[in-house]
Amino acid sequence: MAWAVVGFGVLTSEASAASLQVAPVSLTLAAAQNADGLWLSNTGDAPLTAQVRVYRWRQLDGEDQLEPTRDLTISPPMVQLPGGEKQLVRVIRLGAPPAEVEASYRVIIDELPLPDTVPPAAGAGRRAGLQLVLRYSLPVFLTPPMTATRPDAPALRSSLEGRLGGSNGKTYLEISNSGTVHAQITDLAFVDAAGRRLAVRDGLAGYVLPGQHRRWTVPATLPLGDAGAFKGRVDGELTDRTLLQQRPPNRASGDAL
Repeated sequence: MAWAVVGFGVLTSEASAASLQVAPVSLTLAAAQNADGLWLSNTGDAPLTAQVRVYRWRQLDGEDQLEPTRDLTISPPMVQLPGGEKQLVRVIRLGAPPAEVEASYRVIIDELPLPDTVPPAAGAGRRAGLQLVLRYSLPVFLTPPMTATRPDAPALRSSLEGRLGGSNGKTYLEISNSGTVHAQITDLAFVDAAGRRLAVRDGLAGYVLPGQHRRWTVPATLPLGDAGAFKGRVDGELTDRTLLQQRPPNRASGDAL
């Protein structure tokens, strides 16, 4: 059996033609909203079975971590879809919304392998010993009450600061978020003084959760001794935002955004 992992709502090349499709690719539940839904669709001819679970999502030492949670529940947690059919799966908040800082979760959707007794769809065939199944990992965010109804509450925004670090012979870019909501970063790159753009992570680089930090390994080929800046697009902005200004040695390297 082979897995094709679909993370952050972006399909891998292997998964893009697969039968199991999920929409939307992320959910945000407002404080007044106790549930929302995901549509699971089977675009193929053969039946499929999917398992849906939800986890608390944190970032530890710059890496994503998933933990069991009772804050949310899934209904139904198992889905059987005939070819060409779709099913609504609800994500339900069980308790009160977060008080001041956005809470982050991930819904994991696993396509379960078909038993050997189920024949492949006509013309599809099945390679011996290999069955491609999918795993989707979709973000879910619970937002606190809006500041308009709570004047004493902190503003709902991200606040990013970057720095360079190193361990085990590798250099990493660390972005911290001291704000109250997540930040989504895409097209992360180092731009040198001449304007040349050198990619760190094309496309969706990841999320920085509120009160936490995320790390990316920096390619060894980047000219980190030269002046330049680490830049990326934050939350779908059309223009790059400077995440870390790289100055000559012996100068400060962190910039708050």
